[in-house]
Amino acid sequence: MSLRDHVSRFADSDAGLSIILAIQITIIFVVAPLAASGAASVQWVEMLRFGLAATAILIVARTTRAKAAIAVLFAATWLASLHWPLGPAPHPLAQPIAVAKIAVTLAFDLIVVAVVAGAAFGPGKVTVHRILGAIILYLDVALVFANLYRLLVVARPLAFAGLPADPNARFSELLWFSLSSLTTSGTGALAPLHPLARSLSSLEAVIGQLYPATILGRLVTLHASTES
Repeated sequence: MSLRDHVSRFADSDAGLSIILAIQITIIFVVAPLAASGAASVQWVEMLRFGLAATAILIVARTTRAKAAIAVLFAATWLASLHWPLGPAPHPLAQPIAVAKIAVTLAFDLIVVAVVAGAAFGPGKVTVHRILGAIILYLDVALVFANLYRLLVVARPLAFAGLPADPNARFSELLWFSLSSLTTSGTGALAPLHPLARSLSSLEAVIGQLYPATILGRLVTLHASTES
């Protein structure tokens, strides 16, 4: 079998979902907390997101339109990070710039969700890779809601009690709050004060309870039935 055949076989498989899951776990549970504490550069997040985007484009995405959308949105997030770094911005456009940066990041996360969902729940045999793809979607819910909380904080700075002043630490805290809401494990010192923040947190908790029990559980059952 030629190298081209090996590449084609790998590209036609669901293995890209496992790669994306590994990258997501590294970003959420390793790099983001280290960046918030100053132990790692935030550029590590951008490099990992580049790897995620490349995997989604080269392996997981099935249509040219999806590949192009991922490439364009990743480029937008990279340019936003390059030209609008996190930190205090004294000029009058500080709030619109922050909204634009979070919006393109949210759009990138949503297109990745769409591509991964198409691969995980598309026609074909339910493999372990597809189950891992469903776990990606579960973690992506936390990322999407974390960015929604960030947008809310930009519009209403007092929407949460206990937010740190440092932008990097703030994102880490909101991501932690989002994961806590998703898994209903408690929110600790960070508390939602604005009614919309509370509503989003409640919605995320509902999704966090229903998704593993219904969609993820169904995939595991289908995989077990095909293997038996």
